Amino acid sequence: MVRGVLHKLTLRLIATLAMLGVCVLSPLRADAAQATPAPGTPTPSTQSAGTPEAGGFRNFYEVLDDLLGDFEYDLKNGQVAGLKDLAIRNIATSENIPASFKQHLELVVTERVLRTSTGTRMIQCLPCRSKRTTMNGDQVVITSPETNPGELSRIAKLSGIQHFMDLAFSYQPTGMVLSMTNTDPESGAVIWSRSYNSETSRASAFRRGVDYTQAEDSRKQSEYLPTLQYRVALSYLFEPNSSPNGVTGCLAAGFRMMERYDNRKKEVGFEADYIKAASSLGGTMSQAEAATNIWGGLNLTLLFVHAWNFIGPEENYNQARGSVFAAVGGTYASGYLGGLIRGGYEWRLAKHWAVSAQLGYRPTAARFVSGTSAGQVSGLEYGATISGFFW
Repeated sequence: MVRGVLHKLTLRLIATLAMLGVCVLSPLRADAAQATPAPGTPTPSTQSAGTPEAGGFRNFYEVLDDLLGDFEYDLKNGQVAGLKDLAIRNIATSENIPASFKQHLELVVTERVLRTSTGTRMIQCLPCRSKRTTMNGDQVVITSPETNPGELSRIAKLSGIQHFMDLAFSYQPTGMVLSMTNTDPESGAVIWSRSYNSETSRASAFRRGVDYTQAEDSRKQSEYLPTLQYRVALSYLFEPNSSPNGVTGCLAAGFRMMERYDNRKKEVGFEADYIKAASSLGGTMSQAEAATNIWGGLNLTLLFVHAWNFIGPEENYNQARGSVFAAVGGTYASGYLGGLIRGGYEWRLAKHWAVSAQLGYRPTAARFVSGTSAGQVSGLEYGATISGFFW
């Protein structure tokens, strides 16, 4: 009988402990369920994501828009390479993201690229995500372009794709990270890659009132990507000459290297010109003229150049753009060393061509031939130039 009483007491104790365990564990499970909200769930507790601000946690899609805003900022500043004939190849997301979100992410990234990057062609690459089944003896082999670089290169050539973009999106209640990579399909080389984190988002920082002018100099230097622009130019110039030549018509070949800054609105760099009298090229210059002509022999003009571009908020290669430039330097020739101040206006056509009109002034400088003075050289320089850009 005593054994039966003890058995009943033991069963009641186990039941009591089990009920206490349920009461203790239930709130923890509820908290754990609320700690991992999904972006597609419409409940108020799961619509918040990202960094908390003054008004509480922000909406999931507001934080995503901040990340895309940082990507758009890089697009406008020319910091994203590999945008010509672009196709989005792979999209990877964290486990708590529904599969339907991949298509939404692809669409919003495509929208930002087409809206910001003029001239970029987005190509849909459906074969990139397909799988191929072949028979190898008694085995069935399933392959995809992701693991076959040769097949991927073949698809890119057939579709006219020059660059692939891969996306990786990670979401957690404390924030989200969007990573992007552009690659060359032929070589597989990574051309550009960057990760955008909601914790360090530029747009979110501006909303919180962060002053980026107070940022560290090292951070500014690491974010700045210089763009060097090169050009070759062919000019026809009227140059002042030593007496008795007066003003001489000349052909000039030039090379200019400029660094673009201030969102491509300004340029600074150097220019080198070689000027040759047109009459000497045609063989019509007499020996007397050749002896006193500065532009009949070897000469070199070096200039420091600064330009201001009229391109608006962003540069559009489908429109003609204006540019004003000013330069200062000098010319060295046999028996002559003189200064030069030059300025002009330029019409930039398409992406790689420009036509400009220029006007310069050469301060008075002496010319010597065989140690004897051959007169003074001074006056206006004027003419027109055709240039070709490459970078």
